[in-house]
Amino acid sequence: TVDRVLHNRGRVAEETRKKVQAVAKEINYKPNLIARSLVINKFRTIAILIPDEKDEYWKQAHAGIRNSVPIWKQQGISTEFHLYAVDSRESFKKAAADLLSKKPDGVVMALNFLEEGKAFSGECKAAKIPVVMFDTSIPGADPLCIIGTDSFLSGMTAAELLHKTAPKKGRFVILHFDEDPENSPHMQEKELGFLTYLGKECPKRRYRVLVLNNARRNYTEQLRELFAGHRISGIFVSTSKTFRAAAFLSREGIKKVRLAGYDLTPENIKMLRSGYIDFLINQDPSRQAGESIDTLCAYLVYGHEPQPRKLFPAGIVTKTNVDSYI
Repeated sequence: TVDRVLHNRGRVAEETRKKVQAVAKEINYKPNLIARSLVINKFRTIAILIPDEKDEYWKQAHAGIRNSVPIWKQQGISTEFHLYAVDSRESFKKAAADLLSKKPDGVVMALNFLEEGKAFSGECKAAKIPVVMFDTSIPGADPLCIIGTDSFLSGMTAAELLHKTAPKKGRFVILHFDEDPENSPHMQEKELGFLTYLGKECPKRRYRVLVLNNARRNYTEQLRELFAGHRISGIFVSTSKTFRAAAFLSREGIKKVRLAGYDLTPENIKMLRSGYIDFLINQDPSRQAGESIDTLCAYLVYGHEPQPRKLFPAGIVTKTNVDSYI
């Protein structure tokens, strides 16, 4: 009788049903979904669509995933990685197509390509595959959950740091390294946040926006032209490639330029310690990726409905406090 009430199957007198439900509520009864899965031999597979580990930022995301996977493996969740090159649309499309052919029970994804990401997200929705996104959100997409930091606020934070520490004379420069901002919503949001702060707090401060993206990853001449033509007092790098700007400042012997950017990669930390990077905004990709796995698995195993957005505060890291973050 209790079984019929709890699982809503079979006929039970209404008075009896109410008694069972009252006791279940009183003792806060919850079904053991893991045991139920084992009884019905229900195992699930989640697919992870993420850039490969050639980039230091994504290495940290992979580490966060590897920390969470063993926990859920014990509860009937297996994982399949579908990796793509961070600078190749064709690589992304191939990995996404392979993923969909496997028909997973859920997807954790991080993307670098806006249009391709929209198309893939739409296919997952049509196939009723729940998706958790991290690092970057797609405008118009409807995932189960988005996990990351607030890119707009982090851009405002970077502007505030430069405004309060950089020389009063001179331009600010926003540098977009190694990616196309038009295809990267998070870069657009960071730039918008930065310019919004300038518009409110220091509207007379002049600025330049420069996209540096070529196959050779050599931007020395472009940066030399920038500094030759303008007096620069502060630089904001919208990606984890802040070390590229720092290395230029170091080679050219340029000082008294405040530099803010993102992420605790080894090259960024080295330049932070040397004094050529002043501030790093820590987006913690390891935590983002691990939380994404946990969120999707909790939904599949326990039926936990996550909140639509989980945004973590981004830490401000300096040479003084970097060891505490490491």
